[in-house]
Amino acid sequence: MTRNDVADALAIARKISRAEARTMVVDVLAAIAAGAARGEVSLAGFGKFSVTNRPARAGRNPRTGEPMFIASSRGIRFRPAKAFKDRVNA
Repeated sequence: MTRNDVADALAIARKISRAEARTMVVDVLAAIAAGAARGEVSLAGFGKFSVTNRPARAGRNPRTGEPMFIASSRGIRFRPAKAFKDRVNA
């Protein structure tokens, strides 16, 4: 399902225009991204988005086999809520 599919479903469910629904979906996704960048976003019944820190480490270039340094970075993690898992597994 794409962002447009979600917007179309929202437009049908709420009887609003597709343009309004797309704007709402974009705004919600932007709010989730901004909240996750600050730390954590928890949506009851859906799940939790949190930021993880990956430390710097030594690695190897897969093409040449040469040792290399991999800088530290931040990643995003999603943990689905029990209600979400139950709905998917039903």
